[in-house]
Amino acid sequence: MSQTVTPPPGPPQTDSERHKWYVMAVIALGTIGAVILSTSFNVAVPALMQHFHVGNDEVQLAVTTFMVTSTIAMLPTPWLIQRFGLRASFLGAVALLTVSSLAGSFSPSFNLLLLARSVQGICAGILYPLGTFAVMSLFPPSRQGRASGLLGFSIVLAPAVSPALGGVIIDHYGWEAVFYISIPFCLIALFGGWRHMPVHDAARHQDFDWSGMLLLSTMTLAFLGTITHFQGSGEGDLLLYGELLLAIGTLAGFLYHAKHSPRALVGIEIFRRPTLVMGLAISSIYGFGIYGSTYLIPLYLQTIMGLSATHAGAILVPGGIGLALSLPLAGWLADRTSPRFVVLGGLIMLALSFAGMALVAARGAYDFFIELTLLGRVGSGLIIASLNQAAMQGLHGPLLAQSAMFIGYVRQLGGVLGVAAVAVYIAWRSIELGGSSMESHAHVFAEAFLISTVIFSLAAFTAWRMRPNRDNDTAV
Repeated sequence: MSQTVTPPPGPPQTDSERHKWYVMAVIALGTIGAVILSTSFNVAVPALMQHFHVGNDEVQLAVTTFMVTSTIAMLPTPWLIQRFGLRASFLGAVALLTVSSLAGSFSPSFNLLLLARSVQGICAGILYPLGTFAVMSLFPPSRQGRASGLLGFSIVLAPAVSPALGGVIIDHYGWEAVFYISIPFCLIALFGGWRHMPVHDAARHQDFDWSGMLLLSTMTLAFLGTITHFQGSGEGDLLLYGELLLAIGTLAGFLYHAKHSPRALVGIEIFRRPTLVMGLAISSIYGFGIYGSTYLIPLYLQTIMGLSATHAGAILVPGGIGLALSLPLAGWLADRTSPRFVVLGGLIMLALSFAGMALVAARGAYDFFIELTLLGRVGSGLIIASLNQAAMQGLHGPLLAQSAMFIGYVRQLGGVLGVAAVAVYIAWRSIELGGSSMESHAHVFAEAFLISTVIFSLAAFTAWRMRPNRDNDTAV
């Protein structure tokens, strides 16, 4: 969820080592406030459908809107830090996140709720990279690993419990309360940031590749529109084909821009390295599968199994805790063996997890869902901790920073498309089966879980084909 940002010369100075950890804690709290708004919202989907009288394919816009805006907002974040400084960027994003969360809870219409989620996504996209930037700016290389590990653990542990917390407050206080989960974290982060975060050195004006951002943003929206209008007919077909052509055209335009512009957001050198390209492919496939399935699981438990939001959220908690606890293990394994084998193992665990869910859902049950979710989330932890290392071995200099940012971007892009594809597939297949019985709906979910299995198996095959870079002369 974060990207590597190259810090400016002269990192911010703090009064003591303890002060550095205060700053890290403050940034972690602000980032947690953004992360749980994404992960806790999934359990609110049935309540939103009922309150606003919208279908599953419409309410998923509240999920994908957050993901789209956060994905796009990641791109200019390094420039914001350079231009305005870490402190101002952080405080501004957290303050706006707090206001938009309050506004979302009072939304009288679904359209206004979507607007609030858009603003939240922008704030989240700005906040995601700040933890990595702080680690690089405040700590020497000998301590960056420890700082990154503790930051990642806290950020991953928060969404581990947020589905259950979101379920409890939704059952007791309604869907509006899901917007309140992040506010305590944001208020503490605002106070701590104002008091402890150092004022950045004089900001330097740097040109940002706005052309590259425009091309990538248009491509993101065009691919999302293509999936969303997949069920179109007549004029809908024309819209679908037009969006697909626009997506392909902007992708080609971005590659041309990357090759010819000296200030390109992502240099063309990234696409000339087979291992890195495979890492990008795995990251996008992984994002597609994991985000889509994260949306799919609570929806299945509530709409098919009839579980309450509290019960559905509680089933996901052990998996979230397993994800958090697997990160140190994954780091230890990646340091002692080939990182691509750790990634491969994680993808195999994810494939087995969703294969099991497909079998269970075909029977219209949820036996072993806790164990299957735990298996998949531990596999996810292995991937999170090792994929960047496997894809970027031997890289350094500006190419390393660009690669880290772009891997994060394509993972988020895959997630956006995955959530949209899951919602469209469920709606389309439910109509195709021509039945409203729970048995037919359960069959649709079983198919969706099976598709997730195929997606992760494809990513595992790609990981198996990865080979370390033979040349290390990659500085540009």
